[in-house]
Amino acid sequence: MELSHLDQVDKEIIRLLHNNGRLSYAKIGEILNLSRVAIQKRVENLIDNEVIENFTIRLNAAKLGKVVSAFFEVEVEPRFTEEVGNQLSDDANVISIYQMTGNSSLHVHALLKDEAALEAFLYQNLYKRSGVVRVNTQVVIKRFKQGKRLGL
Repeated sequence: MELSHLDQVDKEIIRLLHNNGRLSYAKIGEILNLSRVAIQKRVENLIDNEVIENFTIRLNAAKLGKVVSAFFEVEVEPRFTEEVGNQLSDDANVISIYQMTGNSSLHVHALLKDEAALEAFLYQNLYKRSGVVRVNTQVVIKRFKQGKRLGL
């Protein structure tokens, strides 16, 4: 099911849940003038068709002691790309990994406790890892927007 195949009610349900994933089916039904059961069936259909992948929360990393947000462009020998990506996926500090076009590279985002943790992550998880050719590190100094909106 693609966005173009969604009717206006489904798009509005998605918009409402996107803004507040905690809205109840009853509240959404009240807003859209539909029954709770109708909303529940539509949401279940959106989940079954993988339009909605999951419901989650966003945490404030700094309040949880993770004050360094860093992005790593990790150039990897092509034969090691899958292995390195999977290994880094197991690290609790890593919040996202994407394989990128161009040189065989992985784009890694990690949240770390402090500069010492950043240094340890670089040396233990990246520089010493088999297949890693080069690492370019960028530390976030200010966030203007965090990816939540899909622009529906």
